[in-house]
Amino acid sequence: MVTFLIIIGCIILTIVGLAFYSINSRRPKFFRGNLKAFEKSLYQELEIKLPSTVGQLIPQQLNYLKRGVRLYFDKSYTLELYEDKANPLPNDILFNRKDEFKLSTISFSHNDTKYKAEFKTYSGMLYGLTVRPSPRKILGATIKTFDKFTLNNDPTEKLDLEIITEYYGDTDTFNGALQELNQKHKISRIQKPLPEKQRQLFIKLSDTKFPDDYLSLCEQTNGFNINDVSVFGLGTFQSVSLDDDNYLMLAEKGNGCLSIKQSKRTTKLKFHSYEDETDIRDLGDNFLKALDTFVATE
Repeated sequence: MVTFLIIIGCIILTIVGLAFYSINSRRPKFFRGNLKAFEKSLYQELEIKLPSTVGQLIPQQLNYLKRGVRLYFDKSYTLELYEDKANPLPNDILFNRKDEFKLSTISFSHNDTKYKAEFKTYSGMLYGLTVRPSPRKILGATIKTFDKFTLNNDPTEKLDLEIITEYYGDTDTFNGALQELNQKHKISRIQKPLPEKQRQLFIKLSDTKFPDDYLSLCEQTNGFNINDVSVFGLGTFQSVSLDDDNYLMLAEKGNGCLSIKQSKRTTKLKFHSYEDETDIRDLGDNFLKALDTFVATE
């Protein structure tokens, strides 16, 4: 009997230990200092492949971006870089474009495995990179073989990206989808829509197939609140790199977000929990129905 209990105890301890290791291995790893050899080689290739006027800014920006976080997932790896507020990047080494966008994509091979790295920028500076599949086992390696480079967006472009936020007054009346939402949820802090030209620009830059009802709603408003839920309009949503792909956050509250997969082919809305990373729910392709479900989600 004692032997049996010892065996059972060992099994339980093993299971708990494996669970702890799995959870701990997924936690963000904050760092301060230099990049890993793998990361350095990717940024060096980015510097070489970009037009010289832009490429020369890469090492200059990295000299200031000495802290960040590494996110390890089963299928991907994300590096986020943060500037030091006490020592910010000088304006003369920032990109012209100050919005958040995907700068470029680099495909490469290592040990017969093909990888893809995506580089993002924010506020005129490098924001980080995401690599798929996960390169966790080769982060100490220097990549020497690169297969393809794609410039996704030109960082030297000067675009009308400044959003001037205006709100409806208490006496304003609505119709259509906005009226139905207001009657159902009593929405607040209702923003007025962006000008047509700017709306079309943000739709193009998002590289995403939005639901038709979301685009129609954006003709009436560019964001609002439903209690603790913030709903984002065009140009105000945040890009998020998750394990399987890249997403745009269309709404957010304390326990999670309503997101859409960045794809021009299909429309996929999902709920991502902040409390349990395995809690991911498909919410279809209709934004208003997905929003109702999201608002009611505990």
